[in-house]
Amino acid sequence: MSKKVSMQQIADRLGLSKYTVSQALSGKSGVSEENRLRIQEMAKAMGYLIQSGPQTSGTLHDESMKANEHTPYILVWIQAIYQQDNPFWGKVLAGIGAASKELGFEHLIIPVPANHNEHLQIPSYVNPDHCAGHLLAGTFPTLSVISLQQTGIPLVLIDHYEPLVDVDCVLNNNLDSGKMACQRLLAAGLKRLVFVGDDQFAVSFKERFWGCRMAMEDLTKPEEDYSLKKWSIPYQNRQVIHYLERKVMSLSPKSMPEGIICANDQIALELIPILKRQGIDVPNQVKVIGIDNIEASAYAHPPLSTIELAKESLGIRAVETLLYRLKHPGRQAEKIILSSRFIARDSG
Repeated sequence: MSKKVSMQQIADRLGLSKYTVSQALSGKSGVSEENRLRIQEMAKAMGYLIQSGPQTSGTLHDESMKANEHTPYILVWIQAIYQQDNPFWGKVLAGIGAASKELGFEHLIIPVPANHNEHLQIPSYVNPDHCAGHLLAGTFPTLSVISLQQTGIPLVLIDHYEPLVDVDCVLNNNLDSGKMACQRLLAAGLKRLVFVGDDQFAVSFKERFWGCRMAMEDLTKPEEDYSLKKWSIPYQNRQVIHYLERKVMSLSPKSMPEGIICANDQIALELIPILKRQGIDVPNQVKVIGIDNIEASAYAHPPLSTIELAKESLGIRAVETLLYRLKHPGRQAEKIILSSRFIARDSG
């Protein structure tokens, strides 16, 4: 390891600008808390300390972790796209950070680009001998899970289940969340429903749609005029708003849904203004329900009805599960499912 590392090297590791790294390490504003945390953790993991005084001038030195060089750490692997202004994963990471600190672990977040997510390797700048475990956050290819399992270090999946690999996982009840949202609209007497999501983005989106289908199948006396349609949208595409606009503009009086369930709150918060611009009143003409209960949903117009899923608790429970696995390495793998609840607001 070199004696010094420039801020540009820190920035390159994280895929951020040198300016952002400088602002975060100097404690200045203009950097999101998620990015500030990532930058600070990266500097700490690389074994460097920001020197106080004018001699800093963008250089970090390798004195930082002498006191903590034997502190066990957790590697948190997450798809890079999940960190892009994503309020759900930001809360999950905050939960991981809080639980790690409470239980005596350091933790390092490793953002994984989409084209480098199949074979994951422990970064060369950390000491694998002090790695207590891996947390794999969100959907990853099966090969990613296997590559981490083969390191021989305990692994816990967060909000993802891999049936081909015997490994612990902590999940939100996405199936039940979709079912709960659909049942809410059916209980209000609505019959023509639409689900909006993107199966390619996350398994959780697909499971939420399956939950809606289960609610429809559970109807005691299903009638011909009950329907559940699906709008598949490219959620990761920057033009997603235009896709939603085209879907709404193509509606006719016969195809107009009475209720819409969105795969997450962000989709719902984009959809409601589009419906309004087309003269469709929410909730009087169309009721809308989201899933996740992000903070912005309470301040929408109208406030968004949603399903609250575990966020901080998901991260906390994952760290606790990892600690349990460290203490009981030979026990059967666990699949832990956290409950959800409906948050009634004005949109549905």
